[in-house]
Amino acid sequence: MKNKIYCGEINKKFINKEIIIYGWVDSYRNLGKLIFVNIKDREGIIQAIFKPKYEIAYNIATTLRNNFCVKIKGKIVERKEKNKNLNLLTGEIEIIGFSLSILNKSKSLPVDLNINNSEEIRLKYRYLDLKQKKMIVILKQRSKIISYIRSFLEKNKFLNIETPILTNVTSEGSRDYLVPSRIHKHNFYALPQSPQIFKQLLMIAGLDRYYQIAKCFRDEDLRSDRQPEFTQIDIEISFIKLEKFRNFIEKMIFNIWKNIKNIYLNKFKVLTFKQSMKDFGTDKPDLRNSLKLIDLSNFFNKKNKNRIISLSIKKKHLYNIKIQNLSKYINFIKKYGTKDLSILQVHNNKLINILNIKNNLIVNLNNENVKNIIYKNNCNHDDIIFIGTEIINDNMSSMGHLRKKLGKDFNLINDNEWSVLWVIDFPLFQKNKIGKLVSMNHPFTSPKNCFIKNIDHFFKKNPYQIISNSYDLVINGYEIGSGSLRINDYKLQKKIFNFLKINKIIQKKNFGFFLEALKFGTPPHLGIALGLDRLIMLLTNTNNIRDVIAFPKTTSASCLLTRVPYKINANLLKDLGLSYLL
Repeated sequence: MKNKIYCGEINKKFINKEIIIYGWVDSYRNLGKLIFVNIKDREGIIQAIFKPKYEIAYNIATTLRNNFCVKIKGKIVERKEKNKNLNLLTGEIEIIGFSLSILNKSKSLPVDLNINNSEEIRLKYRYLDLKQKKMIVILKQRSKIISYIRSFLEKNKFLNIETPILTNVTSEGSRDYLVPSRIHKHNFYALPQSPQIFKQLLMIAGLDRYYQIAKCFRDEDLRSDRQPEFTQIDIEISFIKLEKFRNFIEKMIFNIWKNIKNIYLNKFKVLTFKQSMKDFGTDKPDLRNSLKLIDLSNFFNKKNKNRIISLSIKKKHLYNIKIQNLSKYINFIKKYGTKDLSILQVHNNKLINILNIKNNLIVNLNNENVKNIIYKNNCNHDDIIFIGTEIINDNMSSMGHLRKKLGKDFNLINDNEWSVLWVIDFPLFQKNKIGKLVSMNHPFTSPKNCFIKNIDHFFKKNPYQIISNSYDLVINGYEIGSGSLRINDYKLQKKIFNFLKINKIIQKKNFGFFLEALKFGTPPHLGIALGLDRLIMLLTNTNNIRDVIAFPKTTSASCLLTRVPYKINANLLKDLGLSYLL
């Protein structure tokens, strides 16, 4: 098969050549003696001209309308100088149409591809929305990025191995999607939240370098950077030190940015989880935002264990800001638990309560403490200081949320910079919303060596002090990847399951095969799962994950195109052999 030439690729090299093009009518003008038609495909637009001398083609051209699918045979000619359009890649040439075939007609489009349509319309008619230049560029970039990743990993001897979609439930922090079995009545499969167990089994099998562009499914609350089904770059490797593996992933990310965006990233920074939470109130900080949390706890008589934190905005960033408008941050941070936020302005080494809102937090500050607060915040006359009690939820504190919002509202983030870092040394365990002990990452994560030998002692003393051998890759405040050193010892894995109070019946039912496998010479191994969709979101300069997925779900996990999820009626269940679900 000859290489296909697209409309948008035709240039002056084709002048005086007869060619055949396929595409869709993007626009047309009937001037009587001449009919001008712009023909579009995924690579761009070329102008076609139909003349009365080619009577059959001309007559057909008079019936054309937008989005008709057509085939044109003609000759490429150079445009007259006055008619050249240098804004188009094909703007110096055009095709004189000898013959024209309408392959299929089109109704009037329910979307306007030249304006910003509502997201509801875009997702309902996604197959038309994908005709937009923006969407074509993103999907081409996605394909290019995946191709580069595959090439990079395979050059480093990684094998591309597929793992099952219909599997058992896993313990990875989210709810599973379940699929009923027709053959085994009252039994279900689970869709994988990740290929975690299977990639560890591949290491046990001696397939020591694995990767997969894997589909994953998680029934969790959605937001702009989450989807119920998503794609991750899954990587696992045996017999390598953790630092060397992180360097390998850095090299891959560095080369992706260099090849896709011609940008050379700086050396990746490293922060511990504890330091990240202390300075930025989050485990995924955007370091382009220069704001840091300043701990003022020593200057207050605290009745609880929460820190008293300040954030400051310099006078130079306050232009065109009305003081009374700052009150919106008090309501903003209440959503995250801080109900005592004070907004103060520095005035002659004093702190003025500019909103005159009574707040017991700052009532009893003496002059010495006020001076110390101003000094710790490195503030000068007319600078603004926000002070409030820090409440921590889901690895992001209330003051961390405020830091993020202030950075955006006061334009403190340089969009031309890139913040790339590793966050390491996460706790092995955390409390969930109901106070139960759960894994911070997943239950197959190994504790750091210093904890393993006396893990029973550390667990009894304070399980939340046990540090894991885990690491997150964070780019511009987005968690792009998460990984860890895995447990490769049967006894240690059993202990972790017991610590998490996974009863023996569930252990045997859900993980029995895996525990058995750990007894057969399991090598030391580690890995990472990189969120492909988030990665492409950053590389294509969009802040919505739905823009980088061909057929995404809405924030309510529904598909407006195919109208799922939907209720299954009794007759369909009977046809599927699933009448027992009624």
